[in-house]
Amino acid sequence: MRLEETPEISFLYGLTYEGRRENLDIMRDLLTYLNNPHLSGVKYVHVTGTNGKGSVCSAVYSVLKRKYRAGLYVSPHVYRFNERITVNDKQIEDDYIINFIRGFMPIIEKLKKESKRPSFFEVVTSLAFEYFTRSGCEIAVIEVGVGGRLDPTNVINPLVSAITSIDLEHTQILGNTIESIAYEKAGIIKPRVPVVVGALDIRALQVIEEVARSRGAKLYIAPSEYEVSDITLRLDGVDFKVLGKDCEYKINFPLVGRHQVNNVLIALKILELLKDHFPLEKSDIELGLAEAKLPGRFEVKLRKPLVIFDIAHNPAAARALADTISELGLENVTFLFSALSDKDLDGILSNLSRVSTDIIVTEIGYEVRRAPLEEIERCARKYFKNIKAVKDSNEALRYALEKSDTLVATGSAYLLRELEIHLRSIISSKG
Repeated sequence: MRLEETPEISFLYGLTYEGRRENLDIMRDLLTYLNNPHLSGVKYVHVTGTNGKGSVCSAVYSVLKRKYRAGLYVSPHVYRFNERITVNDKQIEDDYIINFIRGFMPIIEKLKKESKRPSFFEVVTSLAFEYFTRSGCEIAVIEVGVGGRLDPTNVINPLVSAITSIDLEHTQILGNTIESIAYEKAGIIKPRVPVVVGALDIRALQVIEEVARSRGAKLYIAPSEYEVSDITLRLDGVDFKVLGKDCEYKINFPLVGRHQVNNVLIALKILELLKDHFPLEKSDIELGLAEAKLPGRFEVKLRKPLVIFDIAHNPAAARALADTISELGLENVTFLFSALSDKDLDGILSNLSRVSTDIIVTEIGYEVRRAPLEEIERCARKYFKNIKAVKDSNEALRYALEKSDTLVATGSAYLLRELEIHLRSIISSKG
């Protein structure tokens, strides 16, 4: 039986929580029952941001694992639940997940009786902390789920914190201004713990500077720490040179897009700040960055026809995707698109339409939070000349592969998860 089909995973996905937490008490209750694995001696790097946090986490982890026993916690997963939790390139085992949930069920039910309803993400984060401890991790790189201040991951005291970018997202939870979102994300800044930021809107930077100052946390603006030259974009990565005060790197980064330069600079500064605890050679950094992996970020799935998967689930990510398509010189692009109902369809689709007139819209099959096909189609007609609506994602993919030589599937990790299964079936049927 596949992990996704087990009753334990069904139970886990059933732990929904609507609304906003006012504190981290439930998360701390869960960890108390597990004997506080997050306080066991594992060191941490903590990363938040609107976009880029997964790339930064993967970059830092990819370098650290070359010399140390390192863990990585990211979300959401794209193809398999196990992608969320990794130690030295080994994803968490199905049996470990199942046994953890079985053992934890009575605790969750006990908390429910006390009117405390643990969420999916709180339980999965607890699982990650326990797994890292049981696996003997020396250091783990932790990606925030949403925001920062009240995110379940914000129970750790990291060696370094980082904020990659700030844009409007999850406004119903984080607020509807750049300043309010910056304040929520700045919530991961701990007293006297250095914090690294990427290229930020001045409004966001001012908020973060004030929070860092009030907590005695030294702030590093990564793009100001280095000089970058010779940027070359490829279909399978980006190459560039970096010159810092005491270092010079030749970077071959396998994640695609000019925006990845900002992410790499943040990762470099994090790694430099870790040097007293986790020293690294220049070769470790260059080779580690060249091995970074992150599913669903401008991921080339086929070459002929060219099929690319990319999670552009907010306007800023869609803008970066469109910029990458343009800079790579890709022509006659067709988008295959769907999204969840809480996403900014206008913001995403208007950005995508800068580089294409053709879109196929579909509906995510199994996710209750999916945006209805009619709503997606109605919005797409504002921005695209040629629109085809196909409700079933499998049929939509087959249609797209027949009609386009360059297909970019985007809008949601949930969509890519479905399309991956369909694509494998299509490829295998062709032998």
